[in-house]
Amino acid sequence: MPQDIDERVGSPKPPTVTFAFSRVTAIWDGQHENLLELAEAHGLTPDFSCRSGICGTCACELMAGDVIYTSEPLDVPEEGMVLICCSRPAGDVSLKI
Repeated sequence: MPQDIDERVGSPKPPTVTFAFSRVTAIWDGQHENLLELAEAHGLTPDFSCRSGICGTCACELMAGDVIYTSEPLDVPEEGMVLICCSRPAGDVSLKI
């Protein structure tokens, strides 16, 4: 999958994460372990419990884009859903948070 190039510095642009319902947009700079931590760093309070992909409490709708799981979830979420406690963006994403 080709990444957009930041013409100013000639390197790939970091992914943008949009929390659609909250109207918050954040840049994924790699400082957070997962999308849940990024949301929390931007003042959001999504539901969660285990923080390891076991309980499914953090599941939310993936409106656009793709994610990479940093650890394989115990139960794979339904189609169109993503566990934000154990995933990172694979490019620009939009989440229903």
